[in-house]
Amino acid sequence: MNKHIIFISVDWERPQDGRSNLGAASILASLKRAGICYTLIEGAVNAPDFSYKALETQVLDTIYALEVKGIGCLVGIGAYIWNEPITQQLTEVIHNSTSAPIVLGGPQVSYAEAGTLETLYPYANIFVRGHGEQAMVLLAKDESVQGQGIHFAGQTDLGLKSEISLKQLASPWLTGVMNVGQSIRWETMRGCPFRCSFCQHRESGNRFKLTEQQLDYERISKEVRLFAQAGVERISILDPIFHLDTKRAVDLLTLFKEVGLNAKLALQCRFESVKDEFLDALEGLNVVLEFGLQTAIKKEGDAIGRPNNLVMAERVIEKLKARHIQFEVSLIYGLPEQTLESFRESLSWCWSQQVPVIRAWPLMILRGTVLDKQREQFGFIESADEAIPHVIASNSFTPEDYRQMEALAQAANLSETQTLKEINNAVFYRA
Repeated sequence: MNKHIIFISVDWERPQDGRSNLGAASILASLKRAGICYTLIEGAVNAPDFSYKALETQVLDTIYALEVKGIGCLVGIGAYIWNEPITQQLTEVIHNSTSAPIVLGGPQVSYAEAGTLETLYPYANIFVRGHGEQAMVLLAKDESVQGQGIHFAGQTDLGLKSEISLKQLASPWLTGVMNVGQSIRWETMRGCPFRCSFCQHRESGNRFKLTEQQLDYERISKEVRLFAQAGVERISILDPIFHLDTKRAVDLLTLFKEVGLNAKLALQCRFESVKDEFLDALEGLNVVLEFGLQTAIKKEGDAIGRPNNLVMAERVIEKLKARHIQFEVSLIYGLPEQTLESFRESLSWCWSQQVPVIRAWPLMILRGTVLDKQREQFGFIESADEAIPHVIASNSFTPEDYRQMEALAQAANLSETQTLKEINNAVFYRA
């Protein structure tokens, strides 16, 4: 008899995207297609109404209700940097209060070094590295899990990740697991071939094969028709670089127009990969291109494995402005080798290019990344009182420098470039 899956998704909510976690929904869609019963318990740690105690009570009550009926269950939890304390507390409570096996997956597990999981999560029973869709189905059915990146606590940890065909995955939208709302998160592919040292999108330990990272085109076609019919207003496409394959990107954009999709599309882009054919295909769509520049300083770009060709970036920006295509540029502060002065230079470069929206975010050290292994080298000091820890000092900047960078970032995040120039001309370098 199949086990009932209790799936716990504790997300970080972005107002423009809604609460539901797309990764969790994809797993639930696979469970639904396989005929496996499940209960979803979800929340958002940064939501005003979030209560850990209420979450804990709901989880335990759900487990007890199944136990009374004699139904075996597995408790699945998606582990992310933002819910790490909750994951620790909740797994201990479940372990001490019930007999339900705990399955942990998500980036905190996928990027943990082999042999460390039992120390990191002493109350979990099973760990899933990589894509969890097929793994959870097989665990629920108690079938062979070979090749699914599954590690059972107490056994030898080989550090393997799941091997699945993304083209075979069930759609959360087409299975009815997710409701189509005004604003949604969506994906057409996963993974990234670039090797930025701060990022978990890189295919660690695996050779990136673009065709194997793409979702099924027919599925995408059916989903986008559904979105158009439902009148979705905003779609944040989570593909790390939407136009990585220019031909495919053009085909998708053409499809969006053919089905009458009017939603505002937020696309993750990279300046060096922008081709004229891609820009041509954007004509007639409501888009905003989001470029992760991270820094305009060569030394910093080299330190994070993210060198930027600023000449090429400037050419692309000129084309975007000429075509009246909306775009944003994001930066990171707290980078290795960065100083207060160099962060101002990165902001100043954006300003000189008349970037309409600049978004600057603090550096997070994510598990399993190259930067995670370079903490001592760069002297990183992280915040201890934040839901998501971030770097607040290093060998190259002091806590006071950080506070000034934070103030500049907050001003940039709230204002358009021209307003920043008028308000902060004593702080920013002039263009």
